[in-house]
Amino acid sequence: MLLLLAAVLLGAVPSASAAAQKPSSSSSPPLIVCSAADGMFAAFQSHPLVGLADSHGLAQEEDFFTVLIRDKRFANDVGNVVVEFGDAAQQSTLDRYLAGEDIPYDQLRRVWSDTVGWIPTVTAVGYINFYAQVRTVNLGLPPQQRIHVWLGDPPIDWSKVKTQEDYSPRLAERNQYPAEIIKTQILAKNKKALVIYGNFHLHGSGSLREQVDNIRPGALFVVIPHTGYDEGLCSPCFEQATRDWPQPAFATSVGESSLEYELLTRGCNFVPSAAFGLANITGVADMEARLSGSMGDALLYLGPAASLTQAPELPDLYLDFEFRAEIDRRMLIEMGDHLSPLRLSPVSPQYLHPYSEIGEGATK
Repeated sequence: MLLLLAAVLLGAVPSASAAAQKPSSSSSPPLIVCSAADGMFAAFQSHPLVGLADSHGLAQEEDFFTVLIRDKRFANDVGNVVVEFGDAAQQSTLDRYLAGEDIPYDQLRRVWSDTVGWIPTVTAVGYINFYAQVRTVNLGLPPQQRIHVWLGDPPIDWSKVKTQEDYSPRLAERNQYPAEIIKTQILAKNKKALVIYGNFHLHGSGSLREQVDNIRPGALFVVIPHTGYDEGLCSPCFEQATRDWPQPAFATSVGESSLEYELLTRGCNFVPSAAFGLANITGVADMEARLSGSMGDALLYLGPAASLTQAPELPDLYLDFEFRAEIDRRMLIEMGDHLSPLRLSPVSPQYLHPYSEIGEGATK
């Protein structure tokens, strides 16, 4: 099945699941749907790099990172991960931790807290759990088969950063630096890697995707999570069409597919979620260009939009006062303002889309 799906991803033949879904228009190809893990590993059979767009802080997606890592196919067939949520200056610390060495927490925390582009810092617990899961998997493998995690945020020594001028050059390298890792450590050595980076690093001029495409065109296959839409009918329309999908599911691009045709015939003019800062973009093709279509190669469906939640956050910023003072110092350099006062929500879990935000688009 994986070989067949890999052929589908290359445009060679239709899959069994595709045959089961009749297109709504003879000019619209059917959507290809399978379990999310199977789809990801099938993509690796035809591409050395699979980019998974990180909707920062999305709990279900962070859980899916672990699903992939713990699958035996990952260590056997892939073996590398390039991540945005860790700083390259701490690569040796992470390497030692993932190899089984016990690292004091305040030292290990610098892996995710000393980053350049995360403001104020990485706080979602799912990212830290990811490192712990890789360590657990690695301890069950011989050294030569262990998973290697490459920290993609440019190296920075925060003890030497005193002004915006000290900080800005590192910020400007946030796409260039991981592209160089991919070039020298993955592609040049004929290896494969999962690339976990924020959505907007995987689209547009100067992006990580563009830089990788310049190194080896077509090497990077991009998968983007479905996170819901603002327009009232859109989420119900989309999620009604996906009711028989496995969860989580992997689907080839919705843009220009039979599903797009079906949704348009229902009168659904899609507008991307406000979480992406986009508005007044109509038509499924335009929506998908940003979220999961022509700018992405496949969609990751983690469940209905109203079921998606924010990951819990580490308590360090309000329990470790010395750490908070240092992050506040960095915040003042980065943004010209102090950390906002602590605001703990009385409700758990925190839904990605409160009903008041997506209105009729919210479905359980």
